[in-house]
Amino acid sequence: MTSEGTPTGTGGAPEHEHEHVSAEDVLDAVVGSALEHGDGGDGGAAPSGGGGGRAARLITVFGLVLGGAAVFFVVRRLIKDWPEVEPYVHDANYAWLAFAGVCAVLGMSSIGWGWRHVMRTLGAEPRFWRTIAWYYVGELGKYVPGGVWPVLGRGELARRGGIPRSRAFTSVALSLGMLYLAAMFTAAAFLPFAVAGKKGGFSPWMLVLLALPVGVVLLHHDVLDWLMAKASKATKRDIKVEVPQWRDSLILVARYIPTWIFIGTATYAVTRSITADVSYPHMVFATILSWTVGFLAVPVPSGAGIRETVLYAAAGVPKPIAITTAVGARIIFVIVDVAGAAVCAPFVRRAQGPIAGEPEPEPEADSGTTANPL
Repeated sequence: MTSEGTPTGTGGAPEHEHEHVSAEDVLDAVVGSALEHGDGGDGGAAPSGGGGGRAARLITVFGLVLGGAAVFFVVRRLIKDWPEVEPYVHDANYAWLAFAGVCAVLGMSSIGWGWRHVMRTLGAEPRFWRTIAWYYVGELGKYVPGGVWPVLGRGELARRGGIPRSRAFTSVALSLGMLYLAAMFTAAAFLPFAVAGKKGGFSPWMLVLLALPVGVVLLHHDVLDWLMAKASKATKRDIKVEVPQWRDSLILVARYIPTWIFIGTATYAVTRSITADVSYPHMVFATILSWTVGFLAVPVPSGAGIRETVLYAAAGVPKPIAITTAVGARIIFVIVDVAGAAVCAPFVRRAQGPIAGEPEPEPEADSGTTANPL
């Protein structure tokens, strides 16, 4: 440190330790630092450079507030939904509800499985169970309004676990796009069942599927490279992201199709627990469509309210059954998310060691500035 960085009369304390901490410093480790000892493979070290102590405290507080907000919204959702479901629970077939729970677990876990394949395509080799743990813990942020929190949560946990920052956050964004492209592909396959028969018919919500060709084009590597160039220009940063080839991206999309079969089957099983008068392909279509519209409703936490509306419009079952199905399925998926995060949190904290295929990080020079590579 040069003499310019050490003010007189302060006992030699570097001046940058007393400067304000930027928002970028605070967001640098929002989830990892909230776990305090959850080093995830990087030793739990504080951010390098200036403002380390204050930034770490702010990051921890921010992460704890975010985690508390997620729990609050989950509990509020369960309390609000329960009165609508409770009258039907007494007469429900619990074997079908148990089957719905199993399918929900498989559906949610397969999203983490697909995310791992996205990271592998980008050049990282995280272990399967580590990825599942990152997914469940980071994904709790989807219950907080804003839409960005699950991306920050999963991306930051992956980065703390040894995945380079650009690959960590890029993999989350790509996996979300691929997940819902797979949803639209699957819904399109079930569309004929949704419009056929006495319970079928056109719903304006089906127009969402028109976004499918647009999404396929946006996934092309040349288009993504162009978008990255525009982002670099807008942010005045050199954003270097490894974009998969179009063929590889479409294969990754196909890997998410089983996810939607599990999710649709789980919702069907909830309906089947209270009535036998329901079409499996029709309910699967309505479920996937409702999740897709809910995802596009970014400001709404986890698509709350939107999914129920679309499911009622597209499911072809009486309104009381549709509402009970939507709310009952949501409660099951919330329970799976929260239980998965609770089970996986200790594994996130214990996970240590470098990621296969990634070079060991080189020690950074103490330049007196905070390093925030993209």
